[in-house]
Amino acid sequence: MSWTLLADGVVAILLVVTIVYVRRFSKHITAIRDSRSEFEKLIGDLTKSTDQAASHLHQFKVTAEVAGRDLQARVERTQGLTTEFGKIGEDLKLLTERAESAAGRLEAVIAKSRHIAAASAPTPIAAVPPAPAVELPEEEDDRKVASLSALSGLR
Repeated sequence: MSWTLLADGVVAILLVVTIVYVRRFSKHITAIRDSRSEFEKLIGDLTKSTDQAASHLHQFKVTAEVAGRDLQARVERTQGLTTEFGKIGEDLKLLTERAESAAGRLEAVIAKSRHIAAASAPTPIAAVPPAPAVELPEEEDDRKVASLSALSGLR
């Protein structure tokens, strides 16, 4: 009998230990169940934030694409204007060269007429004949007309 009593005692001790561990485990499971609603709320908030971030990212991409297309259009327009301004600059350079050439010839004619006027007898200014007209070669007139017509086409 002593063996059976001893065996019953060991089983009773093991049952008491098991009951203590089951009770502690039950408390932990209850705590997990209570925090489950908080965890589900946290997951819901995370999902909502993720959806908002995806929406904002999509809006950002659309805005960036629109801004990129607008910028590209402005760059192309600027390149076109740069080309036009280059052509206008060339035309202005040609006109400036022609004007300098005409001014040089005019200065030569004025200097020549002053020299002639100084060499002749003093006469009243009203009696001085008008300066002779300077005739430009016909080829030079054609180039001037062509460059002026090209400039008027740019307006």
